[in-house]
Amino acid sequence: MRHLVLLLLLISLALAGCLAPAYLPSMPWPATSPPAPAAPELAGEWPWYQWEVYTAPLRPGARQGLALAGMTQYHLALDLAADLSELSGQVAILYTNREGEPLDCLYLHLYPNLWDGRMTVWDGQVEGQPVTLRLEADDTLVRVPLEPALQAGASVHLSLRFAVPIPAGEGVGNYGEFALQNDVLALAHFYPSVAVYDHGWRVDAPAPQGDVIYHDASLYDVFFTAPAGLKVVAAGAILEHRVNADGTATWHLAGGPMRDFNLVASAHYQALSQQVGEVVVNSYFLPDDHAGGHQALAWAADALRTYEEAFGPYPYQELDVVETATRAGGIEYPGLVALADWLYRDPARRDFFESATAHEVAHQWWYNVVGNDQLNDPWLDEALAQYSTYLYFYHVYGESGGESFLDSLNRRWARVDFAAKPIGLPVAAYQDREYGAIVYGRGPLFLIALQDRIGADKMAELLRRYYAAYAWGIATPSDFQALAEEVAGQDLDPLFAEWVYPQTP
Repeated sequence: MRHLVLLLLLISLALAGCLAPAYLPSMPWPATSPPAPAAPELAGEWPWYQWEVYTAPLRPGARQGLALAGMTQYHLALDLAADLSELSGQVAILYTNREGEPLDCLYLHLYPNLWDGRMTVWDGQVEGQPVTLRLEADDTLVRVPLEPALQAGASVHLSLRFAVPIPAGEGVGNYGEFALQNDVLALAHFYPSVAVYDHGWRVDAPAPQGDVIYHDASLYDVFFTAPAGLKVVAAGAILEHRVNADGTATWHLAGGPMRDFNLVASAHYQALSQQVGEVVVNSYFLPDDHAGGHQALAWAADALRTYEEAFGPYPYQELDVVETATRAGGIEYPGLVALADWLYRDPARRDFFESATAHEVAHQWWYNVVGNDQLNDPWLDEALAQYSTYLYFYHVYGESGGESFLDSLNRRWARVDFAAKPIGLPVAAYQDREYGAIVYGRGPLFLIALQDRIGADKMAELLRRYYAAYAWGIATPSDFQALAEEVAGQDLDPLFAEWVYPQTP
C-alpha cells in the first residue's frame, strides 16, 4: 500500500509538471560493521517526494491541506569529528523554480564564512554532472550555474560536498550561535542553503546585529553521524537513532516545512518534559541549571497555550527549549528555542529570562510559519514577537502583568530618548542601541497603538487571519497593512506612516 501511495504521488506530480529529475541520489544507512564512513555517499536512487518523512514532526491537523510540492528539499549526510572540531558531509538539494522567469543559476549561502568560518565546498554536481562552483562575496556565497536555464515550474537536482571547522570559545555568528562552548555544540546555519529569489537573488549580507537568515520554508531529511555519547536536539524530529560499531551513532532527523535546520548537542544535557494538548514541550539544560531548566519549561508551556489560543495551532508535535552559550538572550529556530546559559544562573534576571522564553516561542508563529525578510523588515517578526509576549504576560498574570511588560517596552524605547525613528527600516539602518530600542521597544508599541485604533477584537481577528493567510509563505509590511485595513474597515495609512515607514521629503 505504501508503494502504491508513493506511486500515485509521483503520478500526480508528473501531471503538475513537477517531475523529479532523472538523477535521484540516495543515502543508505551507514554500515555498523565495518565502521561508518566519514561522509556517507548520496548515490543511487533517493525517493525525493517522501512526504511522510518530511511531515513526521507535524501534528495531524497541520498536515491537512498542506501543499509541499515545489518546496525546496534538502538531504544532508553529516559527519562530526570525534573531538567535535569539524563538521563535514554532503548536501543534495531539489529546487523548483517557482518564479515567473527562467533561472540561469542558483545561489547558496555559506553563512559560517560571514565570520571567517573557513567553510569549503567542492564536488558540485547538477543532475549528476560536474559543474564549476564559483565563490563570491568573500566566499560567503557560492554560484551554481544552470545550463540550460531552469524554466518556470521545472525542478533541478544539485549536490556538493562541504566541510567547516567548529570554533571553540566565543563562537561565530551575530551572537555566537555556531560554536562549541561550555560543552554545548551549537550548529546554526552550518550547511549551504539556497538563497531566496525575490525579484532577483536575495544575497544581502546581514548586519552585525539582528537575525542572519531570510529563507523560504523548506523540507529536510538529515543523517547525522557523531560520537555516540551526545544528546542531540534538532529542528524537526528524530526518526531513528542507531549506535555504530566504531563508537559513533547516527541520528535520522527530518522535518518540514521549516524555515531553517539547526542542531544542538551536549553529552551533559538533562531533560524535563511537559504535555500541552497534542504537543510535548521539552527543556534541555546542563546539570547545574536544573532550576532554570524547570522554569524555562513552565514558561514555554504557558507561552504555547497563550499563542495557540490567540493566533492558531502550533504546527509540530514537539517544542524544544535548549540551554546554549549564545551571547543573545535567546534565538529562535523551527521547533527549537535556544536560551542563554547566563539566564539560567542569574536570579536577578528572572523577568528577562521569562520574557526571552515567551518571545522566542512566539517566533514559531512569526518567523517560522509566517516568514518575512528578517534583514530588511525585522519589525514584522520581532515587533510581533514582542507584542505576543505582551499578550503572554496579560494572559498569565492578568492586567498587572501586561502593564509591567508594557513598562519594559517603554524603558527600551527610552534608551534612545524616545526617538521617533521608523520601525520599518532594515537592520543595518539602526546604529548601536537603536536596533533594540526601536524594533523591540517602539515596534510592539506600534502594534498596541494599532490595537487601540481598531479594537482588541479586530486585532485578535487580524493576527489569526494573518497567521492562516501567510502560513509557510513570506509576508511583507504591505501585506500586513492591507489585511489590517480589511479587518478594520478603515484607512490606516496615517498610523503606519507615523510609526512604520520612513518619511519622504
